[in-house]
Amino acid sequence: MKSKNEHNRKLLSKNASGRIEFCEECNVVELEIGAFSIRLHAQDLSILNHLIREADFNLNFHQLEKARTEYGSLSNELH
Repeated sequence: MKSKNEHNRKLLSKNASGRIEFCEECNVVELEIGAFSIRLHAQDLSILNHLIREADFNLNFHQLEKARTEYGSLSNELH
């Protein structure tokens, strides 16, 4: 078995929060975020992407509803 450094890995994405690499030989995508690392089959990347996008949407909706409720109660106190 080859070590991680012996595989030909392609950098798919990188920013300040982490990086995503693909090993074609293993058909594995590896996400590194700080000290956290997760490996998954390449075909599962789109499933993870959908999960994260849905969570982001729901979090934004929750925060918007919370702000709207807080604004509404503040507005009622002023009247």
